[in-house]
Amino acid sequence: MSRRPGFSGPLLLGASLLLASTAGAASGRTILHNGKVFTSDPADLWAEAVAVQGRRVVAVGSDDAVLDLATPGTRIVDLGGRTVIPGLNDAHVHVLAPGGTHLNSPTDFIPGPGPALPEVLDLLHGGASASPAGTWLIGFVGTAIFEDPHANRFAFDTASPDHPVVLFAWTGHGTWLNSRAMELLGIAEDEPDPFGGHYARVADTEVITGEAHEYAEHQIRRKLYALLSDEELVAQYRRFASDALRLGFTSLQDMAVGLPHERALAVLRAADLPVRVRSICTPLSPDEGCADSRGGGAAAKVRASGVKWFTDGTPVERLACVSEPYADRPGWSGAFNLPEGPLAEILGEGLRGSPRRNQLLFHAVGDEAIGRIFDAMEASGGPAAWHGRRTRIEHGDLLLPSDIARARELGAMVVQNPTHLSLPHVFAERFSPEILGEVEPLASLLDEGIPLAFGTDGIGAVMNPFVDLLLATLHPTRPEEALTLEEAVMAYTRGAAYAELEEHRKGTLAPGHLADLAVLSQDIFSVDPPEAMVATTSELTIVGGEIVWDSGALDVGR
Repeated sequence: MSRRPGFSGPLLLGASLLLASTAGAASGRTILHNGKVFTSDPADLWAEAVAVQGRRVVAVGSDDAVLDLATPGTRIVDLGGRTVIPGLNDAHVHVLAPGGTHLNSPTDFIPGPGPALPEVLDLLHGGASASPAGTWLIGFVGTAIFEDPHANRFAFDTASPDHPVVLFAWTGHGTWLNSRAMELLGIAEDEPDPFGGHYARVADTEVITGEAHEYAEHQIRRKLYALLSDEELVAQYRRFASDALRLGFTSLQDMAVGLPHERALAVLRAADLPVRVRSICTPLSPDEGCADSRGGGAAAKVRASGVKWFTDGTPVERLACVSEPYADRPGWSGAFNLPEGPLAEILGEGLRGSPRRNQLLFHAVGDEAIGRIFDAMEASGGPAAWHGRRTRIEHGDLLLPSDIARARELGAMVVQNPTHLSLPHVFAERFSPEILGEVEPLASLLDEGIPLAFGTDGIGAVMNPFVDLLLATLHPTRPEEALTLEEAVMAYTRGAAYAELEEHRKGTLAPGHLADLAVLSQDIFSVDPPEAMVATTSELTIVGGEIVWDSGALDVGR
């Protein structure tokens, strides 16, 4: 059977059954018609109209069939031929960012090398000169700093001795501090490596250079968030949600790395956002709990669910854990963050309770990291224990053919970030031609029955999902792994809902599902050239039947 979805024509989906239970509330009905409705339902991908009652979709189908459901109190919205999709669901995002004076933006150089050390020192000197003493100076760096052995706190101190400095790698894996920042954060010069992370040190000594990786940098983020008030974090969430709605996002699966889970939930509930947020716990060690002291009803937009662990870094800084040494650093294969004992403990905890609540998510890029996770899953019960729990491999760039069958048997799925597909030059430097020919599977995952979801992997700012959709349909690293646009949109909607065990209530425009949808500014399925897709925005975003963003392009009055 082909995995490629096709057009089967508009079809009314179960409207009469659902309308029978809502007949007494017809005045709250809204019908959007005269459009091109992409349902994300592979059985019936296309329709012309959708009817909403309260928080849910009650009908999807042809204009005539759905308009026949109108009553005197129904609001009718003429889409004017516009395209409607289920609300986008960012399955992997980091909404928050530490506060301070930001000296540059990573968008200026991703995925390039970024500023070299002299440029960084100029940025720090300028920031220190223009900011009051004690202001935190935040910068972003790339491979030019990763590769420079002189890029350390001693060099940064020359440009900013009195202002604390934090430099973040654009990959999200790598943090550099100056001496003042270490002092204020309580990090000793000979600080021991924490669980799952490490500090770089001056050769043959225990003296820290200011460079931190993995769980060491997660601890730094925790200390930085402790400097921000709840009100400041609420403001960040609100700004992010406002920008996300304008791009058609209706759900965010947030991984607040470094923020204690209880605080993340308290801040989210105080923010009262118009989007749905799944708050995923990201503990700093297996000893740190993820309990939520408050539940959420069916109507709650904030849901506590899932536990995220980092097993390795990325190929950019050569910390993805791989079985074949890096081609440009012979003898080095990256690092695996989780010792065998704690990994077994994490898996044991993951098997307790419902998978919807205790789902495990593993950042795992390298094939060795993925293999070790699968080995541990097999040792802790194998497919019989794990198949229904939807263990997530976040990124999975090196999920090689040798492990795809194991992924399927164990019920694992992949949550990929298509921005990774824009790094063919980095992958070509890091890996042998044989490995390069197998990296970043997409189409083959669907062919092999591996569920696939998409997320932006954004940190502190909303990233454009239409860039992701374009990259997924091009796949610059391996064009043979490109998806159709229909498959890519389903990964961002239906697949993302499946990734949080919510596919029964969202991710598809079908009767009974939550009325989360976006009316797009252009038809992404026919735009020419395809690159023009990246200019798409949402003209109308609806969450739970409520209009939460309206550009004014449509007449939505009664």
